[in-house]
Amino acid sequence: MRTDAQPSHLPVMLAQALEGLRVVGNGRYLDGTFGRGGHARAVLDRLGPEGRLLVMDKDPEAIATAHALFSADPRVAIFRGSFAELGHWDETAPGLDGVFFDLGVSSPQLDVA
Repeated sequence: MRTDAQPSHLPVMLAQALEGLRVVGNGRYLDGTFGRGGHARAVLDRLGPEGRLLVMDKDPEAIATAHALFSADPRVAIFRGSFAELGHWDETAPGLDGVFFDLGVSSPQLDVA
């Protein structure tokens, strides 16, 4: 039985993803498949006050979750769109220290027909 204390979505291969990103406190990182924010939360936990986390997703529910979780954090920029639009997002112009795309199936999207 699930309780409210349990997360509704657990990110897959979180430790391996973070190892590959090699997050530094003042870096700029993109989570290009925000989903429900598990990987983004872990990156944000490692960023300092000068760091920047860019999150994007095409799914409007994912973007709503991103706004609910992170809109008050000045280190976070949120964008609804596809990968093809990355070059048109001004936040990516200064460059990125790491990019994360979780290209697997999104279990929250499978939960709703």
